[in-house]
Amino acid sequence: MGKIPQACIPPRDYFPEKIFPLPEVRLPRKLNLGKFFLDRHVDNGRGSKVAILYRDQRITFTELQKEVNRLANALRHLGLEKNDRMMLRIPNRPEFVVACLACWKLGAIPVLVNHLLRAEEIIFRANDSEAKALLVSSDTLSEVVKAKEHFNFTNQIIVCGRKEEGFLFYKDLIKNQSEQFEAVECDKEDWMRIIYSSGTTGKPKGIITSIGDGVAAIAVASKYLLEMTSEDVLGGHPAFTFAFGFYFILFFGYNGCTLSITEHFEAESMLQVIQDHRISVLRCVPTVFRMLLAVEDAEKKYDLSSLRLCQGAGEWMPGTVVKAWRKRFGVDLLDSVGSGDLNSFLSTRKGTPEDKLDSSGFLLPGVEGKIVDAQFREVPQGVAGELLIRAPWGQYYWRRPDKQKEGIKDGWNRTGLIYQEDEDGYCWLKGRNDEIIVSSGNKIPGGEVEATLLTHEAVLETAVVPSPDLIRGNIVKAFIVLKKGYQPSVELAEELKKHVKEKIESYKCPRVIEFVSREFLPRTVTGKIQRFILRDEEKKVSVIP
Repeated sequence: MGKIPQACIPPRDYFPEKIFPLPEVRLPRKLNLGKFFLDRHVDNGRGSKVAILYRDQRITFTELQKEVNRLANALRHLGLEKNDRMMLRIPNRPEFVVACLACWKLGAIPVLVNHLLRAEEIIFRANDSEAKALLVSSDTLSEVVKAKEHFNFTNQIIVCGRKEEGFLFYKDLIKNQSEQFEAVECDKEDWMRIIYSSGTTGKPKGIITSIGDGVAAIAVASKYLLEMTSEDVLGGHPAFTFAFGFYFILFFGYNGCTLSITEHFEAESMLQVIQDHRISVLRCVPTVFRMLLAVEDAEKKYDLSSLRLCQGAGEWMPGTVVKAWRKRFGVDLLDSVGSGDLNSFLSTRKGTPEDKLDSSGFLLPGVEGKIVDAQFREVPQGVAGELLIRAPWGQYYWRRPDKQKEGIKDGWNRTGLIYQEDEDGYCWLKGRNDEIIVSSGNKIPGGEVEATLLTHEAVLETAVVPSPDLIRGNIVKAFIVLKKGYQPSVELAEELKKHVKEKIESYKCPRVIEFVSREFLPRTVTGKIQRFILRDEEKKVSVIP
């Protein structure tokens, strides 16, 4: 059995306190995800049911089980054991799902690495996780070739797609392996996966999730939020290496539904896949829902009648998007909040009133929360503060005892998000702890200013950061990407400032607005804006004597 170095696991003194109020989250002690997410469905008579739709492929649960078992046997022959780590760096393809399930049957831990990352970032993740093996697609191999000489632990590199000289080939590796595999005994406190933060606020950190935490989180979201069943067809564009995208595999495994896999996103092709695969639950980031809405007469050109519910996450969803989606497609669109650290914990619901659509809704069932001030004292309703939560799951950090200590307060998980609860119990996002702008002594949540700007019809995207100022310390600056059909102008900048002043306190209004292209904004590989880079650049260009 492989061992996890003690330095990699957070100190138990700083483990989160968990609560288990719902029957769905009270799990058995012994739990192997390969058996639970795959074998269980075959054993229950669903072997001939389609598990995966990918391009023109239709893969049944029995066919999937056979390939998973062949890969699990192959990995065992390569020396992988329980607790060993295996990096997965391929686009959304069936092999990704196969590899996760094979790792879980072995008791090994998948390490999620986005296929767009460059060599330097691959090296960091390989050495930080101490991964013994790496699965990479042939079309994204070049950066791995640059990185591999710097790997300290990764000595098995498997390529899927086409054969590449000097590397193990996926199809050859599994070709003669047995289709039977006895799953390794696992505990619900064993680790399910390692994912790295997106780097929106600095250097990525390793985040680990236990088997029990992952199953509990997906159980709550499945039953109480998306109301998933085995009859659903689940689809969308987010990469499986992205926290929101990884949920596709969890939803699919937990419910035994059909998973529609989208490898590359384009608005028209996504609409075509919804029609062809008869997707019933669509999950995309809010920007993509805006892009789909931009397709003229999409509701007439495509048969989208299979949709019953849609979900957005990864960034704030303007209520105007939800209203337009409801009107044009006749189906509700939820705005959910979560993270790689803490899974999902907040969401709007079906039928949310229009005047509450800009909110983040309520905490999920089974999740407790409180809003606190800087001294961690609970604040009254209507006062903004950091949201702390307790749930059947919690946040844990790989090799980061400092982050673990910082992230837990008296057993409660710190979200780092600033919220305000209204008189009806709806939670309104005001920003992040690390996005607070102090100007003339006023503490201004950058996220609140961004959310307000996004309610203007001309704004596609925005990033709000502090810009150093001799008199005020900082001023609020907004970088704005305009929608098609709008042109930058002094008049439009003044109109946007007036719009903000009409919606929120006038002192929060951006004093400077800079119109930029979408390409100008620095992003992570998952598309999130890296505001810390913009902030640092402002410090460089702002000359204060």
